[in-house]
This record gives sequence, structure tokens and C-alpha cells, in this order.
Amino acid sequence: MVALDELMAFLNDFMGDAGDKDPHMPNGLQVRGRSEVRRLATGVSASLRLFEMAVEREADALLVHHGLSLPAGMLFDTIFIQRVRYLFEHDLSLIGYHFLLDSHPQVGHSVQILRRLGVEPIEPYGPPGEPAWGWIGEFAAPVALEKVCADCARLFGQKGVQYLFGPQEVRRVVAISGKGAPYPAGMELLVRKGVDLFITGEVSEWVRELFREVGISFIAGGHYNTERIGILALGEVIAERFPSLPVEFVDLPNPV
Repeated sequence: MVALDELMAFLNDFMGDAGDKDPHMPNGLQVRGRSEVRRLATGVSASLRLFEMAVEREADALLVHHGLSLPAGMLFDTIFIQRVRYLFEHDLSLIGYHFLLDSHPQVGHSVQILRRLGVEPIEPYGPPGEPAWGWIGEFAAPVALEKVCADCARLFGQKGVQYLFGPQEVRRVVAISGKGAPYPAGMELLVRKGVDLFITGEVSEWVRELFREVGISFIAGGHYNTERIGILALGEVIAERFPSLPVEFVDLPNPV
């Protein structure tokens, strides 16, 4: 068991400050519940079903990547009201780290993807005009594209979408979790950086031809699958820092 304020003091120090980089999603404590946390649940995206699963596990707090999105203006919609009512009725705290969990240099989804593939992160990456929540990394020595694709399929639990237009040996890789596929204006940066493979979660219709034309391979492993990785890593850090606090990842799989 740990005091909620003690847990949040550690998390806010460890995760850092998002500043004005993420005005739409929470990075910290969004809904305050019980003052003591006897069990912490973690998950990817706030939803009524995830809240119910956390309560079934007798959690006092839930830490997610995608917290509650506030409705526009002052009109609270049906989904928002139902979710907040459930949290209040069950005295369940909701903690969310969005940008900070994408971009974190230790437990961030993007860094974790690279490291789990054997790639050393070297510098942050973001589409032009956007905050850098991804990372560029390099293999110590070139690795066969076929092997990297197989490793990605194992890491994400599915093959996903693969456009294999790049070299057959991969050296430089971009990982940017979630919805990170670039628009046309962002492709030149990848060319200049010498990227061989781009890994993200989601794909848009026009992406295939962009990558064909610049000769770079592309893998989309699923938004959920690329963003459960950092949550799991952060849960391990919390469990190590607070040995008396059980931490359980609540899996609500989504293939997209």
C-alpha cells in the first residue's frame, strides 16, 4: 500500500513535465479517488469496460496512456458523464500519461520498441511541426529486414501492415508509437536521416505509395499493440520503487 500523493510525487518526477506539448490529453492525476492505493491497475486506454475490469481486480487507482478526453465547451457528453460517474462511484483514481509516455527516454513506447528489437536509440523524432514523441535508433550492425519483420510480429503479437520497399539490410530505424505515420511533408526528413525502416501503430491509405517512392520500409503493428509496451515498462518501474504495491496490467486487446 502507498499513499496516492506519494505515488504521484514519484510519477510526476520520473515522467517529467509535458509543458504545452499535449493540451488535449492528461499527463498526471486526472481524477482523484482513495487517498491510499493498495493495488494499482494499468492499461492502455480509458474506457468504461477498463474501469470495470480494474474494479473487478480491486484496484484503487488505474494508470493509462489515453486518459479522459474532455468534451468541447461546457457540454459534457454521454460517454464522458458515464465514465466520470463510474470513477466517482467506485472512488477509483485515474492517472494518465500521454505525450510523456510516448516520448520518455526510458519507459516510453517508442524507445521500448527500439530496445526490444535490439536497436540503440540515438535521437528523438517527430513529424515536422509536431512535438517529438518518437525516436530514431540504429542497429550496431545491419540486420536482415526479414528478421526485423519477424521480430516486430512477435513484439506486437501480429504481422500488422508491412510495406517492404527499403533495403534488405536494416541499419537505421524510426519508432513512433500509435498514430505516427507521416504526411507527405514529413517524408523528406526520413530521407535526410537515412532511415531504412519506419515503425508505428496505425496506417493511412496514402502511406504505401509515399514509402514506395522514397524506398523506405514501413510497419504498422497496431495502435494498441505499440502502446501497451511503455505501460508495461512503467508498471515494472513502479513495482520496483514500491515493492508493497501490487501492479497489474489489465489487457483489453484491440488489433488496430
